[in-house]
Amino acid sequence: YDSLGMYIQDTIRLFDGNLDVIPGARYTFCAANANKVKDPVSGRQTSVNGDWNAVVGSMRVLHPLSLDRRHVLFAGASQGFRAPNLSDLTRLDIARSGELETPVSDLEPEMYLAYEAGVKSRFEKLTAALTYYYTVIDSMIVRTPTGRIIDGNTEVTKKNSGNGYIQGLELSGSYALARTLSARFSAFWMDGKVDAYPTSSLEKTRDYITRLAPPAADLGLRWQTENSRYWAEVVCDVADKADKLSAADKLDTQRIPPGGTPAYAVYAIRAGLRAGGALAMTIAVENILDEDYRIHGSGVNEPGRNLVLTANYVF
Repeated sequence: YDSLGMYIQDTIRLFDGNLDVIPGARYTFCAANANKVKDPVSGRQTSVNGDWNAVVGSMRVLHPLSLDRRHVLFAGASQGFRAPNLSDLTRLDIARSGELETPVSDLEPEMYLAYEAGVKSRFEKLTAALTYYYTVIDSMIVRTPTGRIIDGNTEVTKKNSGNGYIQGLELSGSYALARTLSARFSAFWMDGKVDAYPTSSLEKTRDYITRLAPPAADLGLRWQTENSRYWAEVVCDVADKADKLSAADKLDTQRIPPGGTPAYAVYAIRAGLRAGGALAMTIAVENILDEDYRIHGSGVNEPGRNLVLTANYVF
């Protein structure tokens, strides 16, 4: 599997600097060559080959609301392109209980069109940014029943039959409590649905995006000396219960508990120093309360309480 990409971007200022226009373009070429693929019907060796290419563009505009550019409105639109991978093209395995996924050779790339808009502001002690985004999904590669039965299993394969959307909000910022003390925060919410086949039926329905992330936030309080040589911080990562489950999520009980991944709040303390500008050392106690938690869809519980020591030397 080979890929090649080239990206071009520039910034153009218009109307005496009151509007920044940032156009961009990317060319991508991908090729797959799988010479040894088992045919599920004949059992013979076959091959799956293909190549895909696309030129996708982006356009972003920024409008300062003040001469010092401390408050800026921004908006943008960009295209996305994902070529089929080897798993999409060649998988021959049990997909869900009673289903056999078979190889396919006629897939097209997935296409995306993403819009975003927001505002960034910088006050004397506070900096903040708020963004809303909406992504249109076109021809997403999804597992699709064929209507055939192979060795008692319902045959499914990949097709470009998924259309849908993802939307979300992101909020981030920091606040200077004192010359050497600051607080930071970030949070996000997202929602999304796509056309899918939640059962072995040939009837397509609109379902949640698989492994849709729940609302989550990151909070931190940081102290550092004025020369930034010594620092310490307390951080907290929180996530709500992930209960917006697709049909595939509900069946994937190895990774996702029944009813969804539980909410969690995890705390950590970190401190560090920079010696001579070349050596940086950090000590951290992570997951202080020894929380038993899992990032949604990962399938693996995160480490319990642990001590981390790191050193970084630049030469």
